[in-house]
Amino acid sequence: MRFSFILASIAICLTVDALPLGSIRRENIIEKNTLGPRQTVELKGKFLHVTDIHLDAYYLAKTDPSNLCHRKSSKDSKNVSGKFGALGTGCDSPTSLVQASFDFMKQSLSDVDFVIYTGDTARHDRDDSLKITDKDILEEHTVVTQYFKDTYNIPAIPFIPTIGNNDGFNHNDVVIEDPIFKSLKTIWAPFNLNLTDDFSEGGYFVQDIIPGKLQAMSINTMYFFSKNSEAKNCNTAGTSGALQITWMKKVLDAARTKKTSVYVVGHVPPNDDDASELYKSSCHELYIDLLGSYGDVIAGHFTGHTNSDMLTAIVKDGSSYSSLSAVDDSSELTSSSMVDPNVATVLFNAPSIIPVNNPAIRVYNYETQGTENPFGTILDWIQYYADLEEANDSGELEYKIEYQASELFGIETFDAAGVSKAFTKLATDKTIRKKYISYVSVSS
Repeated sequence: MRFSFILASIAICLTVDALPLGSIRRENIIEKNTLGPRQTVELKGKFLHVTDIHLDAYYLAKTDPSNLCHRKSSKDSKNVSGKFGALGTGCDSPTSLVQASFDFMKQSLSDVDFVIYTGDTARHDRDDSLKITDKDILEEHTVVTQYFKDTYNIPAIPFIPTIGNNDGFNHNDVVIEDPIFKSLKTIWAPFNLNLTDDFSEGGYFVQDIIPGKLQAMSINTMYFFSKNSEAKNCNTAGTSGALQITWMKKVLDAARTKKTSVYVVGHVPPNDDDASELYKSSCHELYIDLLGSYGDVIAGHFTGHTNSDMLTAIVKDGSSYSSLSAVDDSSELTSSSMVDPNVATVLFNAPSIIPVNNPAIRVYNYETQGTENPFGTILDWIQYYADLEEANDSGELEYKIEYQASELFGIETFDAAGVSKAFTKLATDKTIRKKYISYVSVSS
C-alpha cells in the first residue's frame, strides 16, 4: 500500500489545520512557552510514553522477512510475515500494527495529562530494492502526526515529540539547521509547540507541561550520537553537541531558579542495553556530568531507540558522575555508589512499537501535589505489551499489562531513594532479577 492512499483517508485534514511557517511566533525559550489551558485542567497524574513506531506502508503479510517483508520468496516456507509484523526480524511496523496500537491508546489510555513521543517515525532504509525517499519520510511523519491528533485532544493534552535517527533525510546524520527541522515545524504545527529559533537551528526546544511546575526539554540526541558522521565531539566550542550542552544548561539553570521540575525527552539514550556507550566519548562524559549536576531539577529522563526496557541511575563517582543500569553486575548494583545520596537522577528507556521485541506502550504515574515528593517525581509505571505471535495466529492484536513497576520492585517512588532500593533488590533477589531480565526484551 502506498502512503498516498493512506494520506487521502486519514491525514488530509492536517494541511487544513496546520499553520504556515511564518505564523509560528519565535519566543524566548525561558520567558514564554506555556499552554494556557493546562493551568485550569484537573491533573490525572498519568502520562503516556510511545517510541519507535517505524511505520512501513509497504509491509506485506505472508512475505519473506529476509526481503524486509516487502516481497515473497520463491519458497513458500519462507513467506512467514504475519498480519501485525514479523517478530525479531529486520521488518518494520505494518499499518495494521500501528492502527491497532492507536486504537488501544484511544480506547484504554486516553486518561492522561500529556504524551511524550521519543521519535523514530520513519521506516528503516534497509531495502536496496525499495529505497526510502524524502517524500516517504515526510509522508510517514504526516501520517503518524495524524494518528496522535486523532487519538488525543491535542493541544489540550500536550504532545512532546523528539527527533530520532531515522527521522531525518539522511539516516543518523543530522546537522545544524538540518532541512528536516523546517519540515517538522509545519507537520507539528497542530501541537502548538514552542518551536523557536533554537529548534530551527538545532532541533531542540523546551515546552511547559504544567506551567510553573513541570517543563519538558526535548533534546536532539543526534548531536551526541556516535553514528552521526556529521557531528563532532562535544568538547570543541561551536560544534552542534557543544551548543546543545550550553543550551541545556541555560534551560536547567532557569528551571532551578524558578523551582520548576524538568523532564528530559530524547531518542537515543547515553548507553545501550549492554552498557556500551552510544554517544561520542566527550559528549557522553559531558552529558552524564550534566545530568548528575542538575539531578535536583531533572525529575525524569525518557528515551527509546534500543527497543528495550531499561532503568539506569546516574551516580556520583568521585568528582564526576557515571551510569549504572538495572542489569549491571550484582556487585555494582550493591556498591557504595548506589547509596541514596550518591544517586543523582534516573533514566527511563521504554520499549518500542516496532516488533524487534513484542510491541509495547508505557504509562507513567507522576507526582502532582509536590508535598511528599518534588513535582514530577515518577511514582510508578505500567508496561503494556502485545504478544505478537499470538496476535498473528488469532488475527486480533490485544495489548495487556506486562508488569507494574511498583509491584515488581516493591517501592513507591522512582526517585534516587527508590531506585537505590530497586537496584539492591535486583542484585539480591534472583526472582525479581529473572523477571526484569525477561521484561527488558518485552517477554519476547
